[in-house]
Amino acid sequence: MSASHRVWCVVSLSALRSNLRALRSCCPRGTRILAVVKDNAYGHGLIPVARALAQAGCEEFGVACASEGEELRGAGIRNPILLLGSTLNSEFPVALQHRLTVTLSSMAEARELARAATQVRRTALVQIKLNTGMNRLGARPAEFQQILSYVALHPRLDMVGTFTHLASADSNLSFTRRQIDEATVLPASMARHWANSAAILQRLPGSRTHVRPGLGLYGISPFPRHSSKLRPVLSWKSRILLVRDLPRGETISYGGTFRAPRKMKVATVATGYAHGLPRSLSNRGHALIHGCRCPILGRVTMDMTLVDVSQLSRVKRNDEVVWLGRSGKRMQTAADMARDAGTIPWEIFTRLSPNLPRIFA
Repeated sequence: MSASHRVWCVVSLSALRSNLRALRSCCPRGTRILAVVKDNAYGHGLIPVARALAQAGCEEFGVACASEGEELRGAGIRNPILLLGSTLNSEFPVALQHRLTVTLSSMAEARELARAATQVRRTALVQIKLNTGMNRLGARPAEFQQILSYVALHPRLDMVGTFTHLASADSNLSFTRRQIDEATVLPASMARHWANSAAILQRLPGSRTHVRPGLGLYGISPFPRHSSKLRPVLSWKSRILLVRDLPRGETISYGGTFRAPRKMKVATVATGYAHGLPRSLSNRGHALIHGCRCPILGRVTMDMTLVDVSQLSRVKRNDEVVWLGRSGKRMQTAADMARDAGTIPWEIFTRLSPNLPRIFA
C-alpha cells in the first residue's frame, strides 16, 4: 500500500494495545483508564486509535474540544468523553447534544454552562478542575469550593468528577508531590484523576479511580529507564526522489549553509517541514536508510530535504527513508528526533501533517 505514497505513516494498533496493558499493569486493580486522544490522538489518527483502545477495554477518553468529542460520537464511541480544555459558549450546544463532559475552571464558566443547559432543557455533565500549580486552567482552592457548591445545587449541572494537572511529573518530583498533596481535597466520592504517563510509570500516588495517560499510550516514555515497557506506535517513512554526486566545495539548499568538504553522494528525500519535519533539524538531524544513519545536509525545505548517503554502496531513487521507526538494526524514536530538534516528543507527533496517509496495521 505504501508503494503509492511519497510520505506516509504506519500506526501499529497492536503496539497501542500493548502500551495500554503495560500502563494498566502499573495501576492498582480497578483503576479506570481515561486515554488522552486529543489533537488527532497525538497525530496518530483519532478514530482508529480510539476504536482500538475502546475495544481493548479503555473506559474513557479525553479530548481538547467539543468538535473532537463530536467526531468520536459520530464514529460510534459511547464511552464517557471529557473535554480537557476550556469550552467556549459556542461549543456548549455540541457538548450538550453529545453528552460530552465539560471541564469547569471558574465560576464564570459554570454560570455560562448552566444558562446554556437551562435554555435547551438538558443536563450538562461536568468535571471541575483544581489549579495546583500549572496555572493554565483550573480554579484555585477557594473558587474550586464555590464551583463545587454551585454545581451541587444546580438542577441542570451534573458533577461526575474532579481533577488536576501535574506540571512537572517528568522533571520535578518534589513539586509533583506537593501538587498531589493539594489534590487530596478532590472529593473521593466520585471520579478524580491527576496521574499522567510520567506519574503512572513512576507509580506515584494516584486517585485509585482514574489515571490519564497520553504520551505513554503512543509508546514513548518520559524516562529512558522505562522505555522497554512501551512500544512505539507510529513509524514515519518517505521515498528518495533523486540521488546525485556532489563535487567538493558545492553548497546545499537555501542559504548555502552546508558546503561539501569532499566529493559526496546526496539524496533528495520527499519530506519537509510541510509534512512535519522540524526545520530546526537543518544540518543536525538524520534519517535512516538501509539501516544507516544519514545526516541532513543544509536547510530542511518545505517538502524536500537532502541527506548524505555517501556511506551507502547501493542507494537509488524510490528507496525507503525512515524518519521515525526501524530500518535494519537501527531505530529512531520521537524522543530521539526531539532531542536533535531541541523540542519534545509531543510536538514531533502533533506537528505531523494530518494530510499524511496513515496506514493502520
